[in-house]
Amino acid sequence: MKKLLLLVGLIAMAVSCASQKPVKNNENTEEIKMNTERLTYFSFDHHNSMVRFNGEKYSVTTMKDGRIHVVIDESFPGEKEFYLNDSTIFNELLEIVKTYEMDKYKNNYQPKWDVTDGDSWSLYYKYDTKRSVSSGGYMAWPDNYHDMRHALSEYFKKWREYKDGVLAIDFFKFTQKNKKGRDIEYTMERGEKEATVTLRNAEEGVKGKTVKVSNDILQELMEAANVSQLKSTMYDYHTDDENATRSTYFVRYNTGDTISGYTCHTQYPSQKESMMIEFFSRWLK
Repeated sequence: MKKLLLLVGLIAMAVSCASQKPVKNNENTEEIKMNTERLTYFSFDHHNSMVRFNGEKYSVTTMKDGRIHVVIDESFPGEKEFYLNDSTIFNELLEIVKTYEMDKYKNNYQPKWDVTDGDSWSLYYKYDTKRSVSSGGYMAWPDNYHDMRHALSEYFKKWREYKDGVLAIDFFKFTQKNKKGRDIEYTMERGEKEATVTLRNAEEGVKGKTVKVSNDILQELMEAANVSQLKSTMYDYHTDDENATRSTYFVRYNTGDTISGYTCHTQYPSQKESMMIEFFSRWLK
């Protein structure tokens, strides 16, 4: 009887072992890969089509030289831009991605009924494995969307006050001319201890005034440039009017990046032109 029971036990063990599937080396490979992925790019945008100063936009990008480029634009008072030298920000954003399970978001969300002049949003991020996630919508969103949006806003609060590595202006030049005798040229250049402001304004009788000011004034210029959305532009009415006023600007940042612009108008100056003239007018007196 004992021999019979032993034989039955051995047969049961053999059947059990035979029923087990062999473990493959690549089993759970995708899960392991997803647990070791690292973000290399992240962007989020939420805005309303009818309200000018409404919403927010965040983007974090890995540059070719390894630096991390961060842009925070909460519509007003303007855009903040700076560079980081480590990837801590990506590690922290990845935690938010996992907390709100953004990988599970649908590609597109739309309302059941037609809605005009509402809110739009978009989300896009990439991993070092080349995998990417894209989602967005108009007046529709995942169940945890508002909590996720609030979490991002709270997270970027600490970066709004970030000081080290702030993108800064090293050199700025603005010119404006017309056939009526308007001849303006303002420059500002960062120095080791002080910035140098050089002014020429024929209408004010200033031919080549030079003023030494604190380098801190360049940060004020940076903020004014952000508010007026100073970016590389080429805008021209292509007018043949000899009395048209033509303006140019050139900016060089501490990163070596540059932007330049050209405008032409016959009557009213652009917001950018007005900002520059107002900013430099304090040194004409």
